[in-house]
Amino acid sequence: MKRRDFAIATTLTPLLLSACGGSDSGPAPLTGPKAEAAAGLKRAAQYMDEVVSYQGGYVWSYSPDLKQTFGEMEAYRTMCWIQPPGTPSVGHVYLDAYHATGDERYYQAAERTALAIVAAQHRSGGWNYIHDFAGEDSLKRWYDTIGKNGWRLEEFQHYYGNATFDDAGTAVASQLLLRMFVEKRDVRFSGPLQRAIDFVVQSQFGSEYGIADGGWPQRFPHFPGAISSMPLPNPQQVPPGARVGMADGDYTLHVTFNDDVMGENIKFLTLCVTALGETRLIGNIQRAMECMRLMQQPGPQAGWSLQHL
Repeated sequence: MKRRDFAIATTLTPLLLSACGGSDSGPAPLTGPKAEAAAGLKRAAQYMDEVVSYQGGYVWSYSPDLKQTFGEMEAYRTMCWIQPPGTPSVGHVYLDAYHATGDERYYQAAERTALAIVAAQHRSGGWNYIHDFAGEDSLKRWYDTIGKNGWRLEEFQHYYGNATFDDAGTAVASQLLLRMFVEKRDVRFSGPLQRAIDFVVQSQFGSEYGIADGGWPQRFPHFPGAISSMPLPNPQQVPPGARVGMADGDYTLHVTFNDDVMGENIKFLTLCVTALGETRLIGNIQRAMECMRLMQQPGPQAGWSLQHL
């Protein structure tokens, strides 16, 4: 499954409880196939956490000797992939297993993975597709070698040093931090969670963009000192080398629907309202919904594009 999030995980919890023989009051004794399934689950989780992960982070796939690792592209061993089904997705699975069994070992694995997410959080509050624990120089080297040769993977051909909403990376990481904080009110996750909320709020287009009000760009923040290929009302600056156009495959400043950016951000804000009582976010949700309504195309194809300018 490519995407894991708070809502999906909450829905799956009763199913996992039934499959593993647990209950809200504690796990029941296991026998037969359920005992075998629980043992297999434990072996897999321990192996992933203790052997496969790098400082609690994950990519998408590994060779048996862990010498080759891949996210959407080949990755360094020191990297973790934020983009699903990477690090946040694994953290959601650990929390599901914790709820299904009541075994603290799964919570410990989820905790370690969530702390990797905290370490990977951009200073703005969002996340890039990938994070390199070896440092930014190592990440830039990856972009200059592996990334720039990615066929039809334009976003990996540009290193902007900022965060992205694409492919649900920021959304799923934010939802994991929300689940971790709600689980035990661990203060280590409250600050990063608040920064993630602020990132979603601050990156939302404002009324000066007219019909774009309430939408979100592909990437944020937009750094000063760059050029724009077309004028904008009250223009925001864009990262060096980025353009406000599609000729080079770059759509940094477009309102992005691709990979459910609008839906995932609305979902995360809604979860914050319901789980944290953050009613101040209702206005942001309403603006986003109105943006979706205004950007619906006329018939006979009354849908939406991947990006809107």
